[in-house]
Amino acid sequence: EVCDEVTAKDPTKPRFVVGAIGPTNRTGSISPSVEDPSARNVTFDELVDTYFEQIVGLMDGGADILMVETIFDTLNAKAALYAIGEYLEFS
Repeated sequence: EVCDEVTAKDPTKPRFVVGAIGPTNRTGSISPSVEDPSARNVTFDELVDTYFEQIVGLMDGGADILMVETIFDTLNAKAALYAIGEYLEFS
């Protein structure tokens, strides 16, 4: 709403709300246990669900742009991008 108000004052410079997605306190590709390198404390689907919930909140809050940021794990980034795709497909 505020972006719309400010843009109305000067329509030559539109303003947008950017919603930042990430990070979580879990990593999908690194084991939390040095004794068991195959162990994971989160699944890809759980990450997707978490990011999807963030996306719904950001879009309901008026975000115009979604930005995946502050993610050091590429599997987490992939889950965030997948969740964006799921949101766009179902909305």
